[in-house]
Amino acid sequence: MNNPILRRLGAVARGAAILGLAVAAIAGCAKKESAAPAPAEPARPLAPTREQLLNANVAGVFEAPVTLTAGRYQGPPAEQGAASKPELSLWDSTIEFVDLDGTPPEEGIALLTSSGGGSGTFTHLGVFSVQDGKAGTLGIAPVGDRVQVFRLWHEPGKVLLDVVEPGPKDPACCPTQLARKSFGWREGKLQLLNSETVGGLSINLLAATDWMLVEMDGQPLAKGTMPPTTLIQYGKAAGFAGCSRYAAPITEASPGAIKFGQMTITPKACDGPASEIESAFLERMRAVNSYSFLAGRLLLVAPQDGQAPRTLLFSR
Repeated sequence: MNNPILRRLGAVARGAAILGLAVAAIAGCAKKESAAPAPAEPARPLAPTREQLLNANVAGVFEAPVTLTAGRYQGPPAEQGAASKPELSLWDSTIEFVDLDGTPPEEGIALLTSSGGGSGTFTHLGVFSVQDGKAGTLGIAPVGDRVQVFRLWHEPGKVLLDVVEPGPKDPACCPTQLARKSFGWREGKLQLLNSETVGGLSINLLAATDWMLVEMDGQPLAKGTMPPTTLIQYGKAAGFAGCSRYAAPITEASPGAIKFGQMTITPKACDGPASEIESAFLERMRAVNSYSFLAGRLLLVAPQDGQAPRTLLFSR
């Protein structure tokens, strides 16, 4: 190939071929790189569910961790043949979800009560997260022995409780001092941040709240029935009894000790379960002689001679 023009054209063709091979190789590498799977992102932590809290692992109440089943735990007796057993209950009515530590996801909070077989009944505040697919305690803090929790709520970074606790002159069984307690993280632990006395037990605490009956004598109301209610204020209790409306004066002889006066009934005809509920409700209301708070709910107690007292449990 002596022709210089032909030699030049051949050189150009060879260069183009080499360039084409290089471009194809680069494109192949790029295709391989784009086909490679991206590294998996770490799984995000999940907030616990209500169901998980009711079946959570709880540490910090007894010497060893325990597992709840439907919100309850009962262990073996401390001594062989003993009748009393350690028990732990998580109150479903107090479960809330809140970002307490400032880092997502939300934690679950709830009140628990424990007893070891003695006369004491201890209240605890628990904070829960999901650990290995199961809810467990992030922290647990004691609230007190035989305290009554009137209200639970939360603010950024803390949980607040209004409780009725024994005052300086109160026997342990019968608290009358109203205190406000706040709990939060301190030094990496859930702790009591502050507690102050804010008043005393009084039926004035019940005012401006429509209380709705949820249990009678420890048993939930039948499904499909309209629950009785009560509104207690200005020295009077009034509400819906199941069919009829009722009203009655109310007096408080001493903190926690109350009595309903003559009831006025506005009758309304009904039958079946509603009529039965109304009759049982009014019978117990007439016999009530005390009230207390159970995990934020109102408990009215009607004693019976030689028998277990009858009770009416209301939620807000």
